[in-house]
Amino acid sequence: MRRSWADWTVGAQILGPGPQGSFDDIAVKDPSIVYWSGSRHLFYTAVGREGASTGYVSAPGVEELQAAPRHQLSQIRGRRSRYACAPQVFFFRPQSTWYLICQTEDAGYQPVYSTTRSIDDPTSWADPRPLVAKQDAAKWIDFWIICDAATAYLFYTRAHEDVYVMTTDVDRFPVGFSDPRRVFGPVHEAVHVYAASGLDEYHMLYETRRCDDRRRYGLAIAGSPLGPWRDVTRDFASGDKLRHPSASDRWTDEVSHGEMIRSGCDERLEYDPARIRFLIQGLPADDHAGPYQALPWRLGIIEAC
Repeated sequence: MRRSWADWTVGAQILGPGPQGSFDDIAVKDPSIVYWSGSRHLFYTAVGREGASTGYVSAPGVEELQAAPRHQLSQIRGRRSRYACAPQVFFFRPQSTWYLICQTEDAGYQPVYSTTRSIDDPTSWADPRPLVAKQDAAKWIDFWIICDAATAYLFYTRAHEDVYVMTTDVDRFPVGFSDPRRVFGPVHEAVHVYAASGLDEYHMLYETRRCDDRRRYGLAIAGSPLGPWRDVTRDFASGDKLRHPSASDRWTDEVSHGEMIRSGCDERLEYDPARIRFLIQGLPADDHAGPYQALPWRLGIIEAC
């Protein structure tokens, strides 16, 4: 990446918590979004009075998502509880199949995957299956797949501190993953890796947590998903850099768990670093109080100036 970002323009909120009594009436967070067949397909962690689950909404444009019908993917769940959260969605070209990666509470945050041939049919997702077996007792969180021509890479954050990766051959995916190896740190969570179009390099976006619990994003760069990763900045996107069109539109004062708006929808996870649009979860500073599980996160897009 050959430029820096002093500021980010904040767009309108595109999805907020649902009406009282709905499955997502406390928060909508952890977004993953793709464009396919004329629509934006958004998957997210839905937090309601009965706990957290996976939500789905689609519409021709992001500005129409708020009014579109919402679906709770009830079949995406763990064995211990309905919790299945922090989704990632992509189209895996070698199998002509959509994959949804989530975490469950099984085995202390077990990564699982579900598949479908019809992303626009929320009932079509298969029951989730374990992606890899955990190899230690530490917390593993925020699982993320990216592939090149030969290899599939599974990233995750261990113990809210270090970034690890496991690999398998694309021809064997989603099985056959190697033992994990540490590639970066320290971070807090929500590590997402993308292929930067036109730069022949990979960009890692990672979330950090300040002493006041406010969230922000850092950036690291590497020539390969295996690294070595070079830390570019720990203040890539933060509340201090947000520029709002007006005070009345100020829906967030921080930058938390986000997803780049990608150039495509497949396993290569390409994005255009010359036109960065970042779909984030956020909330006003006054609303960041109390238990994390009760924070009223909402979703919107910020764009690098």
